[in-house]
Amino acid sequence: MSDAFAELLATIHTLRAPGGCPWDRKQTLLSASRYLLDEAAELVEAAMRNDLRGVREELGDLLFMTCFCAEILGEHDDVDMQRIAAEGNAKLIRRHPHVFGEAEAEDTEASQRQWNAIKDQEKRERGEDPDAASILKDMPPATAPLHQAYRYQKDAATAGFDWPDLAGVRAKLDEELAELDEAIGQDDAAAVEHEIGDVLFAVVNIARRLGVQPDIAMRRVNGRFRERFHLVEEEFRTRGASLAEASLAEMEAAWQRAKRKLDSGTDA
Repeated sequence: MSDAFAELLATIHTLRAPGGCPWDRKQTLLSASRYLLDEAAELVEAAMRNDLRGVREELGDLLFMTCFCAEILGEHDDVDMQRIAAEGNAKLIRRHPHVFGEAEAEDTEASQRQWNAIKDQEKRERGEDPDAASILKDMPPATAPLHQAYRYQKDAATAGFDWPDLAGVRAKLDEELAELDEAIGQDDAAAVEHEIGDVLFAVVNIARRLGVQPDIAMRRVNGRFRERFHLVEEEFRTRGASLAEASLAEMEAAWQRAKRKLDSGTDA
């Protein structure tokens, strides 16, 4: 084990030990594992910005929380990071026989089929029936809904439950939008919510067929909106004007200026 990694584990052990940090000692496996979600999200954000220094920092935070969870687990079970790493490494080797064995996989789809077949065999060895399990993989409730929809659709597609081409998916979106318009016309709040969900689900399906991660696309558009809106606020503050009292036309004009400024990468 490298000195740096051993030192990290020693630091975590000290934090959890009697006389350590009250906050760290208070954490449970559940509370600590939830922080993993936060750190993973921050890593995604840094990667989206291509912020290599930020990625390195967030990887460190993610590694810390992973080891922190392992430390808590070790307090209740005979396990440590060495054993966790060994089991994880063994699983990777076992599920990549086309790399570490004699099997072959000519493309990503073949390697994925092989991976799934090995997972099914592992379940049988544990006395589980993989055929009784749903094709839809279980996902934590905290999973981002857009990503959850993407994964469900991807899983269903492996069984052939999919449109034959993009045109069918696009037509489904038009159908859902028409049903949304009908629900709006009927002033039915429950139906509107239902149809908006169907519209979002259809958009995610289009993203999947086009090879776009909808959660990443949504993060990016949120970031663009935030940047542009901040520039709109800054313009009104500079002019000594109130954004809340501005007309929609004035705000739209400021929005377009902010958009052009960011798109051009200049201060003009």
